[in-house]
Amino acid sequence: MYHITKTTKSEEKGRWVLLEHLPPILSPRILLLVFLYAMAFTLLLLGLKMLHLEHKISNVNAQFTSTSTLQDSDNILLYQQESSQQIQQNIASQIIRLHVIANSDSQEDQALKLKVRDSVIQELQNTLKSAPSVSAARNIIISQMPQIQKKAQKVIRQEGYDYSATVSLSNRYFPVKVYGDLTFPAGEYEALCLEIGNASGHNWWCVLFPSLCFVDETYAVVPEESKEKLKQKLTEEEYESLETTSSNVQMHSAIYDWITKQ
Repeated sequence: MYHITKTTKSEEKGRWVLLEHLPPILSPRILLLVFLYAMAFTLLLLGLKMLHLEHKISNVNAQFTSTSTLQDSDNILLYQQESSQQIQQNIASQIIRLHVIANSDSQEDQALKLKVRDSVIQELQNTLKSAPSVSAARNIIISQMPQIQKKAQKVIRQEGYDYSATVSLSNRYFPVKVYGDLTFPAGEYEALCLEIGNASGHNWWCVLFPSLCFVDETYAVVPEESKEKLKQKLTEEEYESLETTSSNVQMHSAIYDWITKQ
């Protein structure tokens, strides 16, 4: 059974009286506004928190990107250095240089150095023209080293000096050097070394094989035959790296000579 309870007019009147006596701050309108403000404030806090989180993620990504960029730059630089070094080593494997060192830097000893140089070039240049490879040229040089030493010693005696002449075939460091329209990078190269006396003066060097030795470097022109030998033994990239000639390279070589006084 259902019981229906009727509200009397006196009860309804009592409720209205109760509502009328509620404090103003607890009125329904005020409560609704408080609720709406609370929701808005909560949404604002959530928005600020999301913005902070997004900014933090952005900084992490930027830092990661920056680190990756630096690593990529370092890798590229390392690759370029390794590539340049490899090119120099490949070029060095196909040539033999001549290295003549004077007894001292006196005018007389420097003049003697050039005369000894000319005797060595005359002794070897024509013979090495027929060498088909750097290994063949090396064998020719080794076989003629005793004769080269005797000829150098003879020139020294003819000029009135008692200096010794020491001949060796070894690897030595050379700075950047320009031969005509070809520029050879700095690095270790195999060289026929001829040391006169104390060997404490300025040195003189050239590429003995393929023949790039110029007695008068003012009018130096690389023989086409020597260029062809280099082209056959080097890659296109390696040979093209030799064709870059500039005054800066020549200045670098001159400064190196002046500093080392060899």
